[in-house]
Amino acid sequence: MRHLRAAAAITLAVSVVAGVTACGGGTSSDGGSNESPKTLTYWASNQGPSIEADKKILTPELKKFEKETGIKVKLEVVPWADLLNRILAATTSGQGPDVLNIGNTWSASLQSTGALLPWDDENFEAIGGRDRFIDSAVASAGKEGEPPAAVPLYSLSYALYYNKKMFADAGITAPPATWDQLVEDGRKLSKDGKWGLGAEGSNLSNNIHQTFVLGQQHGADFFDEQGKADFTSDGAVAAVKQYVDFMAKDRIIAPGNAEYARNQSLTDFAKGRTAMVLWQAAATTFAAQGM
Repeated sequence: MRHLRAAAAITLAVSVVAGVTACGGGTSSDGGSNESPKTLTYWASNQGPSIEADKKILTPELKKFEKETGIKVKLEVVPWADLLNRILAATTSGQGPDVLNIGNTWSASLQSTGALLPWDDENFEAIGGRDRFIDSAVASAGKEGEPPAAVPLYSLSYALYYNKKMFADAGITAPPATWDQLVEDGRKLSKDGKWGLGAEGSNLSNNIHQTFVLGQQHGADFFDEQGKADFTSDGAVAAVKQYVDFMAKDRIIAPGNAEYARNQSLTDFAKGRTAMVLWQAAATTFAAQGM
């Protein structure tokens, strides 16, 4: 019986821009250093419940950095929906930030543009050595066999969040430990206009994450023997079907969730309309909504 606990880690990395002209003047167009910059520009990805919440968290840390180094950091928090397009535009135009966050799934393709500083042994040594970081996180930040394009900053994993009161009202004494139990519990909870599990059918990245986790449990390999991407293996198909069936067959997800975008399922959970949700780093969003 497949268990719920095999969640995939999603790594967010921080990269130094080498191949574009950065606003702070900290790097040159050929990747070499100029004079020590007085200001650095930093594009941070939106990790918290809002742009303002991220600014509130990051600003004191950047002030500490300024006090220690004399270098001011100009911060811009960029929504995930805009971040990749902003990075690609900066790469094309030659105008971009000094430092930015990237998702690890973008690492290899952005690395191929030549716009990001390669984190070779010398550059790693300048920040305390590669052994400060978990090997799997470093490996996810670039193409195999080449220096990574970024340094791991945050690593997130998915967890099952559940509403204790809704569980108790349904006579359920503990959270599910297997997918079969999740479906069984979800059916007990899906009544009176409320639903067992939340999902976001219009959130591409979330769907990819969920089916990747299920794919790993089904033994899916997303590459064929020649190393070409292949999403038609038995394991990959079984994973997608299992995820879709939570709504289509098992009926533990509201049909309207098929149109949900980022964080809408979290709102339903925080408001008591959904009993369970699978998410990463969701606690701040719940707290911001009064849960």
